[in-house]
Amino acid sequence: MLWSYELPPDRIAQHPLTERDQARLLIYAQGNITESTFLHLAQYLPEGALLIYNDSKVVPARLRQGNREFLLTRIEEGGWNQGSPQRWRGLFRPGKFWRKGEALVWEEAGVHLKVHWVGEANEREGLFEVSWSPPQLSALQVLERLGEVPLPPYVEREASSEDRERYQTFFARLPGSVAAPTAGLHFTQAVLESLQRKGIMLYPVTLHVGIGTFLPIQRMEVPEEHEVGEEWFYVPLHTLMALRKASGPIVCVGTTSLRVIESLYWLGVLRLQGQNVIQVPKFPWKDLASDMPASQALAALPAPVRGTTALYVLPGYPFKLVRGLITNFHLPGSTLLALVQAFIGLEGIQKVYRYALEQGFRFLSYGDTSLLWRE
Repeated sequence: MLWSYELPPDRIAQHPLTERDQARLLIYAQGNITESTFLHLAQYLPEGALLIYNDSKVVPARLRQGNREFLLTRIEEGGWNQGSPQRWRGLFRPGKFWRKGEALVWEEAGVHLKVHWVGEANEREGLFEVSWSPPQLSALQVLERLGEVPLPPYVEREASSEDRERYQTFFARLPGSVAAPTAGLHFTQAVLESLQRKGIMLYPVTLHVGIGTFLPIQRMEVPEEHEVGEEWFYVPLHTLMALRKASGPIVCVGTTSLRVIESLYWLGVLRLQGQNVIQVPKFPWKDLASDMPASQALAALPAPVRGTTALYVLPGYPFKLVRGLITNFHLPGSTLLALVQAFIGLEGIQKVYRYALEQGFRFLSYGDTSLLWRE
């Protein structure tokens, strides 16, 4: 059974704090809750902990013209660093305009861009032909000139120039996400230095966040039926080596990092079973039911690791590697909330969210955060 809750609209943070590391930090461990600020994160991590963060960078993927809007969710033909023409998939509104086969044209900042509807790819996204001039410009360069930061729909304001910086994490490096891995928004140089002084090492993974983070579970009584899209991930050699050698607890900065680390285990299991694949399916934990030690699964992986994951973490998931999770407070009825419930249990999530609501924590992307420990 999935748990949910009522989120008062006035608890949704509409703007970031002036100082990233001044976000409130809720710590949940062994059934108990304490509170601090994110600046003091190092005090609540043991020496030798391994901190894994997502270095994906948000792309200004929203294109608007009046009430007409297109949000790029995936490049179907082409690439971020490739030129014109390309085929993109994306969300769109209003539907009546686009479904008539219409196109929008932008001509500014030295770029002529045309986005033309060519058909529905599935029930959520449309398929678009996109061309621009000068054609040698990359898709990323075009969006940097014409696009907006794709703030989530619950931030009820237009994106500002401030969001170009503040809706990126301290670690953002590789462009490809349409939503920020928000747990990383609280890190600063001061936090990093305090972690390093304590001997806590940080290692990157990359997972490009797709639109799945926006989509609620449609039928809470049968959450298994929810469609989970594949997301591309990458784990460099030095991160994989650190995971293999880890003696302290593995702590993930955000649900995206957790899904990458847990996906590594299942890729290793599949490889040892003779399946040389790079796709992690939705429910490997139900289909494989493996008792293989994590060290054995990680040792089977070639480095670096590139792949896609559709891993769907619901209550009952057997966590294989991750012991701690840094994460913001999530939308009711979301897959992210389901993941947190799987991580700390029904009693734990009820206690954490009740405390956060009663004590005035700020919720969602620009809100406060938590450090959760799995029993």
